[in-house]
Amino acid sequence: MMKTYKQVFSELAEAKRAALIPFFVIGDPDFDTSLAIIKAAIDAGADILELGIPFSDPIADGPTIQK
Repeated sequence: MMKTYKQVFSELAEAKRAALIPFFVIGDPDFDTSLAIIKAAIDAGADILELGIPFSDPIADGPTIQK
């Protein structure tokens, strides 16, 4: 079941615990492997997932990532 950010952070605050929010690039190193990694993160207890979409031009990212 999907929850809103507000619901997740409210539950975390009530439990007095920090959020586990891993970041993954979709399709890295390949689609099947990235899907398996994402499923493993969920099974391991990730609270929220941040999924990145590969992009050829770093201008889409901030200055730190561009370097």
